[in-house]
Amino acid sequence: MVSYLVVGLGISGWSFVRLLREKGESFIVVDDGKPGASHVSAGFYNPVILKRFTPAWKAHEFLAYALEQYKKAEKDYGRRLVYPLKIYRKLASVEEQNQWAVASQRPVLSHYMRNVVFDPLEGIEAPFGFGVLENTGMVDLQSLLQEERNRLKKEKRLIEENFEYSTLIIKDKEVEYKGIQAKHVVFAEGYGVKRNPFFNYLPLTGTKGELLEVELARSLDKIIKSGIFLAPIPWKNTSLAGATYEWKDKTNIPTAQAKEHLTKKLKKLYKLPFRFVQQYAGIRPTVIDRRPLIGSHPHEKTLFVLNGMGTRGVIYAPKMAEYLWRFIAHNDSLPLHINISRF
Repeated sequence: MVSYLVVGLGISGWSFVRLLREKGESFIVVDDGKPGASHVSAGFYNPVILKRFTPAWKAHEFLAYALEQYKKAEKDYGRRLVYPLKIYRKLASVEEQNQWAVASQRPVLSHYMRNVVFDPLEGIEAPFGFGVLENTGMVDLQSLLQEERNRLKKEKRLIEENFEYSTLIIKDKEVEYKGIQAKHVVFAEGYGVKRNPFFNYLPLTGTKGELLEVELARSLDKIIKSGIFLAPIPWKNTSLAGATYEWKDKTNIPTAQAKEHLTKKLKKLYKLPFRFVQQYAGIRPTVIDRRPLIGSHPHEKTLFVLNGMGTRGVIYAPKMAEYLWRFIAHNDSLPLHINISRF
């Protein structure tokens, strides 16, 4: 028997598995290997909502813990994963300049928001300058998840298949799945939870996001935000442009409409030539109240969920995983604003 059966190996599943290994817990992971939102995410860590110049919910509080976990992973995997990068928010008016100046004085935001600058960036016109964000950057999520997958394979802890809910046998204090006995099941499936008969009642709406990978005529060393973002991929010689927000289409299939939309936006932002490389699509696990979904099933107390990280999974997932583990292992209470009991 193992203590945990973990379903899903996106950023939430990764965070929980890393914690289990650190705590010496026994576990098995079930994941089908198909790209999810984490696999196509840009991997930004930025606690500031750049549309309104406000702090994202508790992002500052959780970011230090998250970066600590990624730094540990760098040592474990023997490769770089965290890339600090400044964000330049292109300002559209004198009014936005003033709004930036006021917001940057707020206690939490002052750790990230710096002065307005007029640095010339080749290919980008910004007559009202840029608001500069520091202590931000990117995590190489694709390498992070692949390294953990490789490790789980070597440890023979990974079952690569679609989880078959109908074969899960639920008992009083344990479950059984295809001959594997476990004390707890943690579902960290992202938008895949909509197929989960135990947790599909949760109000996870999901938004489709698409990105373009491009080669720029002049490479960038910072992230530019202006309607869309344009970001260097530090571990490659290419850049990312995105992202779209689509609420009706729930497939992971890239669309011609999104490519056309992002190409137009990119041409408006970046005046030099660029070459299309690849297009990505995924469904973000967004929740109606924009808070994570953590907790136990209302009736089956061996079943748990770790989900709903939305657009800031890089920041939220490690801490949410710790909350859930303490809830299961030590019976610690979960904060109401993340507990699924609120629905």
